[in-house]
Amino acid sequence: MPIYEQEYLAPRKKRTRMLHWFKRRSTLTFARDGKTLGILLAMVVGSFFLASIAALSMPTGLGTFIDLLLFIVANALALFLLGVTVSWLLSLLYLPVPRALLSATIYNGALCYYMLDEASMGLTFSLIMTGVFLVTLLMIGLALNSMLYRSKFGYIAVPMSVAWVLFLLFFHPTIEQFESTSSFQANDYITPLAVGNPAEEGEYRVQSFTYGSGRDNHRDEFADEVQLLSRSIDASDYITTWKDWRTTFWGFDQTELPLNGRVWMPEGEGPFPLAMIVHGNHRMENFSDAGYAYLGELLASRGIAMVSIDENFLNFTNWTGIPGDNYRLRAWVMMHHLLQIKDFTASENNPFYNRIDLSRVAVMGHSRGGQAAAIVADYERFFEDDESLDGFETINVESVVAIAPTDVSIDDERPRLNDVNYLTIHGARDGDVNNFRGDRQYGRTSFTGSLDRLKSAVYIADANHSQFNTDWGRADMRLPGGMFLSRKQMMDPEEQREVAKVFISAFLEVTLHNNDQYQPLFMDIRHGEEWLPRTQYVTRYVDSTYERLVSFNRNNDVEEFPQGITASAEGFTEWDKTSTVDRGGNNKAADGVVMEWEDDMSYTLSLPESYVTDADSVEYFSFSMAQMDKELEAPYTGETDPSLELVFSLNDGGEVSISVDALQPIPPSIWTQYTRYPFLEDITRDGKYEEAIEPAFQTYFIPIMMLEEAEASVEDLESITWQFSDGPGRLVIDDIGFFREE
Repeated sequence: MPIYEQEYLAPRKKRTRMLHWFKRRSTLTFARDGKTLGILLAMVVGSFFLASIAALSMPTGLGTFIDLLLFIVANALALFLLGVTVSWLLSLLYLPVPRALLSATIYNGALCYYMLDEASMGLTFSLIMTGVFLVTLLMIGLALNSMLYRSKFGYIAVPMSVAWVLFLLFFHPTIEQFESTSSFQANDYITPLAVGNPAEEGEYRVQSFTYGSGRDNHRDEFADEVQLLSRSIDASDYITTWKDWRTTFWGFDQTELPLNGRVWMPEGEGPFPLAMIVHGNHRMENFSDAGYAYLGELLASRGIAMVSIDENFLNFTNWTGIPGDNYRLRAWVMMHHLLQIKDFTASENNPFYNRIDLSRVAVMGHSRGGQAAAIVADYERFFEDDESLDGFETINVESVVAIAPTDVSIDDERPRLNDVNYLTIHGARDGDVNNFRGDRQYGRTSFTGSLDRLKSAVYIADANHSQFNTDWGRADMRLPGGMFLSRKQMMDPEEQREVAKVFISAFLEVTLHNNDQYQPLFMDIRHGEEWLPRTQYVTRYVDSTYERLVSFNRNNDVEEFPQGITASAEGFTEWDKTSTVDRGGNNKAADGVVMEWEDDMSYTLSLPESYVTDADSVEYFSFSMAQMDKELEAPYTGETDPSLELVFSLNDGGEVSISVDALQPIPPSIWTQYTRYPFLEDITRDGKYEEAIEPAFQTYFIPIMMLEEAEASVEDLESITWQFSDGPGRLVIDDIGFFREE
């Protein structure tokens, strides 16, 4: 054979041998997967389980059935293509392993980890749970395998896999300290209010209707069935990016945002005060605005018109993220709703005409909506140059209600309310906004004393975030994260909404209807013992009659105050000014004096001779106090039970001692177990749930009548001493002062 032919045929032979090798290796791709069918089947079923969870956690808006179908089909194709490809590549590497099984395992592990990581569960937690998931599939697969091939190993594998699955389903350990106590201790000075339960329906019949743009791709009540047409608004100044899928889903872009609202109106002439509520940031495909109907029906029956507005188009979705200057934007849309209602009230032939009193308005919100409501009440700080809001100054926002609000800085600014009534309620088991953010806004709310105003903060041991909205379910995280949250210590959804009804209705009775009979409820929740579910409540309160005695701001010395009052302490291991911090380690708004002691301690405020107060008008001496025992070393971390006696020393040398424990015992720290597995709290969501305790202030009221019963007067006070015992203890005190009769 000529040399040139040999040179030509040599590469062909090499190529032929190479092709033959590839063909032979390809036929051996699954050669080592014999008798692994049961395990492989478990892996396939596991992938379909993950695909179903993904479909439920990332809705497209096309419907649950279509979402499930799309994700399951996509999973089947991905599993097949990747499984075959990876198995073939493994065969080329001569790896002596069951290649299809290994490929399916890698696929499941990668998919599980991706879903957990995308849900912000944290690196370590995601790795651990991915491992648990794969071990579970392996154990189920071994049991199936033993049954398919009638292996004697089945006598062990089947019961082991059943026990493992039952363990995962029902293993839900709780630590005793996480259980809350009841706040309803007997007290001779606290009696039930001689007024009806504010959560019960009132005397008005309720008219329900909607207003909207008349165009909505998903809800007929804002489209063909809408009773009252509203305008659209251009949010281009606040939204720079609005993706095509969002336009396709909603049928509009940022230049034509609709004003959609659900209305509950008392039947009658009116005019009625108005309460407007806005939801927070849930999935945009899972509409949230109807979730406050329980409040709308209640308030309207009690003579307050309520509107729940639709801002779902501003919410997050996996497919396009979240639009614009989102926190400011929510308040801006809410203000346009109020302006639209203002126009309705002036226009004949609509249900609002002359029936709304815009001088008595409450703005309310949940989560991001709670911060939006506070921004609306302080709108000039955030919308000074926005001409689209002209005329809003004629709407008088009397009150703000914030349900588990956020408190995010916007251009280095947060709302500061002045002479506006403020109520915030928050659950200690809130797995979303897990810091008591409303407490910071409470601290930034001030009164001049020229108007009758109040502010109150209510911290509820067994409440979570989502159950205040009937559309949000019970979990504070979307799937798959919600699967790991504990529900054992959460109150029943109806009970949690009953708490909201009692406090919100009573608050609006006081601030919009001027019904002061409900005001004592916010000073001491035991006035409403018959109305509220049994759990632990920590409440804080100030009104416009409050006269501060000392201020613990950072400019003051710890021992001397500008008013001429001096402070001293004995028996302390620490005594200094401090700011309480939330679970994230962020300072709250107000400073206080922190005291730590081993056995007994006393803290005294000495009044100067020049101190004068009008004793005839003083009704209570008051202070707020929060447990700081989470900072103590074990075994006292969050576990102290201190006692307190208050001693009023008089100019004539006399003393009046009052047991604060007898009036209202110092509440223990509220421990929160967020997840099903408390031993993983430190790593879940990169440590978001690491801190089980957040300090919350309780306000204490000492009736001046107790001094008068001892034939003493406020005018005769020389000093006030807090005598702590049953240490060790660590507490912070703030808001020391007097409340006067209105």
